[in-house]
Amino acid sequence: MKIVLFLNKDLEANIAYNLLKSELLSHSVRIYYSDTVGNPKNKPSDLVKLEYFEKGFVFNELSEFINENKIENSFEFFDDNFKSFPIKKCSNVNSVEFINEMKDLNPDLFISIRFGKIFKDEIIQVPKNGLINLHSAILPDYRGIMGTLHAIKEENTKIGCTLHTIPNSGIDTGEIIEIAERNVNREKSLFWNIVQLYPLGTELIIKNLKIIDSNNSLNTQKQNLEEGNYFSVPAKSDFEKIESLGMDIISVKDYQEVLSSFIMKNLSEIEKLHLTTCIKHSW
Repeated sequence: MKIVLFLNKDLEANIAYNLLKSELLSHSVRIYYSDTVGNPKNKPSDLVKLEYFEKGFVFNELSEFINENKIENSFEFFDDNFKSFPIKKCSNVNSVEFINEMKDLNPDLFISIRFGKIFKDEIIQVPKNGLINLHSAILPDYRGIMGTLHAIKEENTKIGCTLHTIPNSGIDTGEIIEIAERNVNREKSLFWNIVQLYPLGTELIIKNLKIIDSNNSLNTQKQNLEEGNYFSVPAKSDFEKIESLGMDIISVKDYQEVLSSFIMKNLSEIEKLHLTTCIKHSW
């Protein structure tokens, strides 16, 4: 199939891509990325820090750490060394120029993971098999930005991710394809809990890609949009509530564990110590 993958340039989306890569290699793929989600102004300090370690540290300090220490790994970063598929920034997914570019490509499917732009009706109509999105929270309960933060804040014992269609410009209102859940680990940080959703979510994508590729229809279920809530950019009070429950927003230990689990899987003990020093230096 001809697939267009829309991602945000951050750690979670980069992890998701690498988990999908072996499946994507059997298709013709183009990648477009955004580099912001939500209003960049007046973000609480906890969110600014979280976003730095999702973006700035990953594509600068971590990249330098890997190169300077000659660490071998197969993780493919969204940077100048990216080789597997064509990739470029998409500033306006709804522009006439981009829509015409997509019409010329004639794609079979759009897939969105953490993409920071709203798709409008005209671009959504381009791919033959529509547009599917991986939402990192359970729908319809937690639509919008960082729904899992709110699920944990409300002391749910389970969190999850939802694969759903995007049939129009409504945000997280499409039909649900499938939901995957896992238990909240209250000994770990908010960041760690969110990252653990992406292996589950990419499994859903791969499973349903195979269904679409076999010319079969996806089983979907309409959402009851009278249920649940839409959440915008989290406020300072949202992060304070998480911390009042005894959970870190992000920690050095959890951050290093994520990097070691998904990116640098075979670090020696001395390399782990050097990585800890590198992270703490930017903390």
